[in-house]
Amino acid sequence: MYNEFENKQINGYTYASRFIASWVRVGGTLSMYDGGSYDFEDWLKSLGLSEEDINHIMHLAKNGKMELESSARSFIKNIKK
Repeated sequence: MYNEFENKQINGYTYASRFIASWVRVGGTLSMYDGGSYDFEDWLKSLGLSEEDINHIMHLAKNGKMELESSARSFIKNIKK
C-alpha cells in the first residue's frame, strides 16, 4: 500500500502527477463546474489504467492544499492587471 498523496509510478512507466500535468498543459481542466474532472477521468479510463490507479490519480488531482490554492488564485489574479 502507498501513501494517499504519494506520487507513485503508474504501470511502471510514469508518475501520477505526469498524467495531471499533461492534462492541464494541453488545456484540460479539473473543475467540477465545467465537467473537466469527469472528462479527465474518462481520459484516464481510455488509457486502460486500472480503477485503483485512476482513483489514486483523481485523488491527487482533486485534493489541493487550500492555502496554496488561495495563494495561486491571488497570484494569477494580480499578474493579469
